[in-house]
Amino acid sequence: MPEYCSAYGCGNRRNIENSTRGITFHKFPRDKKLKRKWELAVRRKDFTASEFSKLCSEHFKPEDFDRTGQIVRLWKGVIPSVFNFPSRLQRVRTHFMILKPPDFCF
Repeated sequence: MPEYCSAYGCGNRRNIENSTRGITFHKFPRDKKLKRKWELAVRRKDFTASEFSKLCSEHFKPEDFDRTGQIVRLWKGVIPSVFNFPSRLQRVRTHFMILKPPDFCF
């Protein structure tokens, strides 16, 4: 069964070409809270990861990986954060200004 990255718009799949490029694939965590954070991070409507769902290494920062052994692993608790979303899926950054009421009333 072919393995594809579950991230929105990512076409990476597990094959020899991507393997030689250093792309690795990582299962969604078993921990329910962390798994939910991953599901929300990929921003796919109504997405629920199955036991076969994976994300490729392109959605993690270099410091998210433990490369000390022969197998590339993610550090515990890491959340995917590198995505190339279309503008309609970009998070809107809002800034609020706190207005102080005047010291006197009319």
